[in-house]
Amino acid sequence: MKKTKFKYSPEHNWVELKRKVVTIGITDYLIDELGDLIDLCLPKVGEEVIDGISYGEIESINILNDLVSPIDGGIVKVNSDLPASLKVLQKDPYGDGWFIKVRLPETDNLDSLMDEDEYDEYIKDLKKKAKEAGKKKKNVEAKKKVVTKTEKEKKTVAKSKK
Repeated sequence: MKKTKFKYSPEHNWVELKRKVVTIGITDYLIDELGDLIDLCLPKVGEEVIDGISYGEIESINILNDLVSPIDGGIVKVNSDLPASLKVLQKDPYGDGWFIKVRLPETDNLDSLMDEDEYDEYIKDLKKKAKEAGKKKKNVEAKKKVVTKTEKEKKTVAKSKK
């Protein structure tokens, strides 16, 4: 599905603007990173969300992740059925898997968010950094094995000299 009508945050939220109300959810990238989902905690209608502040949590088998708001505004609707049906979120994160609808004080709040191309580049950069970090970790583990093997050989030689 082409998601050109969406804007994205570095915390992997998607935002869809319709007049002065935006719909917010999380991207399929974050869902894939989290793995098997087990719990979702969403705010209530009438609460305020503040840009950069957590408005809820999503939990997988491996991690508890804060849902960080990409905008300021008042919550006008919550997808209250979603916590009971997390499979919907995993199958359709950009449709039925939405989290909250927020009334914006002004629409220019969205200027700091990424468009689809910028978000795709952001994801590529994250994957590249993760791959590089993985290579560094493997190199460190390989060096540890060599050092451990060398230490064992030294101990064996020392025992045989006794």
